[in-house]
This record gives sequence, structure tokens and C-alpha cells, in this order.
Amino acid sequence: MENQPKPVQSDEIDLGVLFSKIGDFFRNLGMSFLRALAVLRLIPSQNKILFIVLVLVGAVGAVLYANGVITKKYYESTMIVNSSYINTRILKQTVQKLNQLAEEKNKIGLAKTLQIPQKLADSISFFQSKPFVSEEEKIDLEILSEKIKNLSEKKDLKLIDQIINRLQIENRHSFEITVRVNSPTSIKPLEIALVKYFRNDPFIKKRMEIDSINLIAKKGKLESESKKLDSLKKVIFQNYQSMAQQSRQGSNNVILSDKAVTDPIQIYNQDLEIYKEIQLIDRDIYIKPAFEIVTGFTEFTEPASPGMVKSVSIAILLAFALGYVIVALLNFNKYLASLS
Repeated sequence: MENQPKPVQSDEIDLGVLFSKIGDFFRNLGMSFLRALAVLRLIPSQNKILFIVLVLVGAVGAVLYANGVITKKYYESTMIVNSSYINTRILKQTVQKLNQLAEEKNKIGLAKTLQIPQKLADSISFFQSKPFVSEEEKIDLEILSEKIKNLSEKKDLKLIDQIINRLQIENRHSFEITVRVNSPTSIKPLEIALVKYFRNDPFIKKRMEIDSINLIAKKGKLESESKKLDSLKKVIFQNYQSMAQQSRQGSNNVILSDKAVTDPIQIYNQDLEIYKEIQLIDRDIYIKPAFEIVTGFTEFTEPASPGMVKSVSIAILLAFALGYVIVALLNFNKYLASLS
């Protein structure tokens, strides 16, 4: 018998077989998912007593929780502060220290630190802080600033710097401080106590005092310069009045010489600039930007704790989840018993 040629093995893949296998895989996956749903659907009906008890217990607990029987209702409010002397790390450490005091049972230390009544300290649950502008947003702002500078011409650098400063104002050094209390009437007194606490901090207080001294000294210097300019303006005005009274070829026009030493327009403009600087100094002395409240706490009449409907809904979901876990553990225990 002659040797028959062996079939040549091909490395080519039959696409029809491949797609068929992929289709079978997804079909089996879908059927497994439907079987799992069917099993989950049958478990509550097969364990009615267990699920009914869990739902009832959860609903009763939710009602008691919503009415403040298990835990007291709480209220939350947030204020935004702006300070060039506070960074994220300093504020985080300060809030962490206040939270440690708030976790104490008697909270005497918290009342002493914030210089507030003991009743107000007892109503505080915790503090929380975060930057008003995230680190990612700060990085984006820096990138945007560099792009603006690169696109600008040299003659426009002053305008570009003004735009960048405007973009950065009250953002880089702004922070959110959130407080949770058991009584809404505690919000405003706590705001006053927190502001006083931060402003009396030795690090901030010293710099606020130095800023105040420097601003007052600068204001006095500018006022002295302004008085000198007023005297100079008065002399120039009298001089031009005298020149105008002299008749030249039947005309009262004042002829300015190119050799004139003083430019009256420049003097008046300089006086206006000094006046604007004095106004800005008065603004900073009044506002005290070293620690400024952008928006204070708000007294909300509705508590931040979950209400009745939300509490009951969450309790029912947790009851069903717990029921499935209990059934799974019981079945697993039966399986282990069958192996022994």
C-alpha cells in the first residue's frame, strides 16, 4: 500500500470558529448572570422570616435614629477664610488639635482653648478643613500664568502681571472650615470664637501687629508727602494766576517755556496716586487681611443628619444585604459540615 500524503497543518485561524467561541463565552456569561439573579431573587422568599425580622429591626432603628433617640441630630456649616499666613499644613494641624479636644468626654480643654462656654463646647462634634482651591487647580493656574507670559509682548508685561494677580486674588490662601454641632444656635458663637482663636495665635498675631505698624507708618509718610504736594500745587497755581494777569500783546494766554522745571499735570497725577495708596492702606487697616472671613457660618434650621425617609431606605438596603450575608454563611457552614 502506497504511503498517503499527510495533511499539511496550517497556522491560519478559522475566523468563524473564533467568533463562535467568543459568542459562546458571552452567552454562557450572560446565562450565569441570569442564574445568579434568579438565585438572589429566590433567597428572600425561601428565608422570609429572617428577612422580615431584619427589615423590621432596621426600620425601627432608622426611625429612632432619625428622631434623635439613638444619636443626637447634628448640624453642619462651612465658612471660608482667607489668610496669607496660613497654609494647608498649619490649618490641618490646628484642626486636628481641636478635634482631639472635641473627642474628650468633658471637653473642658476645648472650652478653655477656644474660650467658649462649656455648654457650647459640649455641642461640638468635630471640625474639618480643606483648601478652597485644590493643589491641582493651583498647578493649572501656574501653567496658565506661564502661558500668558509667553504669549505676551514685553510692552504688555505690566498688564499681564495685573491679570495674573487678579486671577490669584483670594484663591491661593483661602480655606474652608466646616464644623458639626448638635444645636444650630451654636454656629454663630462658634464662628466668633474661631476667628478670635486664629487671630490670637502667636504666629498670626505678631505678623498682624507688624503689618498694622508698617501700614500706619506708610500712611503717615504718604500723608506728609501729600501735604508737600498740596503746598507745591498752591504755589504753582498762584504762579500761573500771576502770569495770567500779565498782559502780553493784548492776550491773557499763559505761554509755557520749554525750560520749565515743573510739570503741573505730573504733580496733580502724583497726588492722586498717593491718595489712592492711602485709601488702600485704610482698607487694609479696616479689613485686616491677615485673617479675613470671606463667608461665615450659616445657621441651618434643617439638620445635616439623614431624615426619616433616607434613614429607613438605607436601613432596608442594609437589612437585605445582611440577610444575604447570613444565608451565604449558613450555606457555607452546611457545606463544611457535609465534608466532615
